[in-house]
Amino acid sequence: MRKEIELEKIKDNTEREIIKLLSEHDKFMMGDIVMKLRLSYQRGHEYLNSLLDKNWVSNTEQPPYYTLKIDLK
Repeated sequence: MRKEIELEKIKDNTEREIIKLLSEHDKFMMGDIVMKLRLSYQRGHEYLNSLLDKNWVSNTEQPPYYTLKIDLK
């Protein structure tokens, strides 16, 4: 069973926006996330690594795409 998280309870605005993008589109490449949210490559990479560390996203199931590993309430 996948972990459920309330989108509103994600404190970091950028992490929340990345999760929102992935929930709306199923999968995104890092470059598309960076462009859509107007982040530098380095900042985008840091945010995605943070989400990977939390085990909220994955990029191993459908590389090079990032997908959600959580369900939103």
